[in-house]
Amino acid sequence: MKNLSSLFTRKALLSSLKLILILAMLAGFFYYIPLSRILGVMKTADLIPLLWTLAISMAAIYVASFQLWVLARKQGIAISIQKLFVLNLGVRFYSFISPLSTIGSLLRWQRLAVDGKTAEGLVAVAANRVLDIIVAVAVGLFWAITALNQENVNVPLIAAYLAVFLIFLWYLMRISLSTAVWAEHQADVNPNCLAAGGFRLVARLFRSLALYRSFLITDLFILTFAALISQLITLLAYVLIALALHVSISVVDLGWMRALLFLASLAPFTMAGGFGVREVSTVVLMTGMGIAADQAAAFSLLIYARSLAVSLIGGVLELFLFLFERRLRLK
Repeated sequence: MKNLSSLFTRKALLSSLKLILILAMLAGFFYYIPLSRILGVMKTADLIPLLWTLAISMAAIYVASFQLWVLARKQGIAISIQKLFVLNLGVRFYSFISPLSTIGSLLRWQRLAVDGKTAEGLVAVAANRVLDIIVAVAVGLFWAITALNQENVNVPLIAAYLAVFLIFLWYLMRISLSTAVWAEHQADVNPNCLAAGGFRLVARLFRSLALYRSFLITDLFILTFAALISQLITLLAYVLIALALHVSISVVDLGWMRALLFLASLAPFTMAGGFGVREVSTVVLMTGMGIAADQAAAFSLLIYARSLAVSLIGGVLELFLFLFERRLRLK
């Protein structure tokens, strides 16, 4: 009982520290860049490119739904891409309004667990998340390498990089089970709680990948291609927001910057929709490239506004589906 009380006390303390950190970041953000200056930049934005980013976001969600469909089908879960698209839109809404960063994954799992396939749904959702992170890191590294090469996009280099990535992913899945067993052993014998927790996280990630060891290289190519298309579509939205705000930045720089911002949004100390770390990170990165701080802040807040708009579309769709299903039950 004492251990349980200690655990709740520790969680409450961590939650309080998280809230203090978020508020401190936001206070510093708006102190350094007054809201009036940010709004002044936003008033000069072109509306048409911003509206296009909403359509582009829908396309990115559809491609991501196809990616999840491939993983779910491998687990014997019969669900259409269209249903997954609706599911992902609804999840965007609940994830945005929830203070829990894991709510999106939990909802996907709950709705994928059809016909009693609870474990299979969990595996598909976990593998989908791991794949998103791996591809985001790989794409970010590619754009960073391209930026170091005077921003000249080399087609043979792209082909070679993609081939190496596919081979790496295929090999990663082949060694995933043995790596998971090794990480679990390290977690059990390591006296350091923090290190043991890290090893357990590694074990869970590789356990998720292990169940897809039967994937052929063609399956991996389809998955990787879908993930890359989703990344490029989202990058296009970033490009349009930059154009709307008249921010002078190259596609290559936006590419590696977007990968870093995606990883930053996964941090546990962020508010709904990833707000917090991403905004501070955007200003730091963009001002380091010679872009005005108010333009960088406006760029970040418009990315947040785009996510909010897409989430609201998901919320409206959820409401209509709820009312439609309720009407069918009453008949």
